This record gives sequence, structure tokens and C-alpha cells, in this order.
Amino acid sequence: MLRLEQKWRSQLPTQSGGSKRTKVSATGAYSSSSNPETPLADEPGVDSPVRPQGSKKSKRRGKGKAQMFENFSERKSSVVKKLSLMEDIKNVREKELMEREKEREEEKEHRAKMMAIKEKEIQIQAAMKEQELQTQRYIKEMEIKAKERKMICKYLMLTRLQ
Repeated sequence: MLRLEQKWRSQLPTQSGGSKRTKVSATGAYSSSSNPETPLADEPGVDSPVRPQGSKKSKRRGKGKAQMFENFSERKSSVVKKLSLMEDIKNVREKELMEREKEREEEKEHRAKMMAIKEKEIQIQAAMKEQELQTQRYIKEMEIKAKERKMICKYLMLTRLQ
């Protein structure tokens, strides 16, 4: 039986007798024949027994339109501030990205210049090595020719003496 009764009914004062409706009042609402002194909700100036609010309804009431309209200008200004902050952050990030991209391009150009310089240095070193090898060959050739001349001179001297 308790599952059929609502929670709020147990908080209201219990009424003795039945609650059968039989008559219609001047306003057109039914009245209770067993308890005529109980005020009706439809009659003016009469409060009806009020059921307590549920948690969902109280949450909805807390988030109601009245607060929304009162705080609209505050929320609007806070949203505008947040939006401007987000735009500032976006602009700063874009600026940082552009600076990084510029730094990368400059670094790339610097690397290309350094590679070109290293390549020229390598070419110069190779040319110097080649020149050194040619010089060594020339010196050896000259030494060989000098030895040949010496030998020829010795041969001629020996042949003259004979």
C-alpha cells in the first residue's frame, strides 16, 4: 500500500472520514461532504496543502529564468571578456607560430649557407691536396732528372778518361 501513496501525503495532517466529493460549490469546484471545513484550492484566499519540491524541480528552480535575466549582463560581459582573452591567446599563438616559422626559415637558410661554405672549403682542400700531390710529383721528377744528369755526367767523365 505504501508504494501507491506518494511521499508527501505522509507529511500532511491526516483527515478523518472519507473524502468523497458530492457537491459543487459556487465556483464550480467539488467540495468534500465528510470534511466541509477543509478549504479548497480553487476558492480565493485559501492555501492548499503544498507538496514539498523534489530535487529535480529545486535544481531547475535554482537555474531559473529570473537569475538568468538578472545575470545576463554580467554573463555577457564575462563571455565577452573570455572571448577577447581567447582571441588574444589565439593571436599570441599565431604570432608565436609565425616567429617559429620565420626562425625555421632563417635556420634553413643559415644551414644552406653553411653547407655552401663547407662545400667550398672541401673543394679548396681537394684542390690544395691535388696541387700538393703535383708538387711532390714534380719534385720527384726533378730529383730523378737530377740523378740522371749526375749519372750522365759520371758516364761522360768516365768515357773521357778512358
